[in-house]
Amino acid sequence: MPLITVSTSIKIKEKNLFMKDCSEILAKLTNKSEKYVMVRLFDQIPIYFNKDYDPACFIDIKSIGTIDTSNMSVLLSDFISEKLKIPTSRTYICFENVEASNWAWNGSTFG
Repeated sequence: MPLITVSTSIKIKEKNLFMKDCSEILAKLTNKSEKYVMVRLFDQIPIYFNKDYDPACFIDIKSIGTIDTSNMSVLLSDFISEKLKIPTSRTYICFENVEASNWAWNGSTFG
């Protein structure tokens, strides 16, 4: 049930590898099984930030519980900086802790 959506202005050449890496880090950070992690990727989208069009990234994280925003924001920012070469100062991250009763999979909610 953890979901990570990465939207970036750059082109990601090895999309499948990048998404696999995203899945692994989100499973680790949320302490959830990777079999429930979903990754959405939007690359090469126009992003205007801080009065320019330099490479930038927006990450949206949703999960049922287990979101430690302080720890996760550092690790995810560093992950994007390492993998995509986008400075941490050009990455925004939004976290959402979703109630189990508001998240469904396989025909039923998690709570």
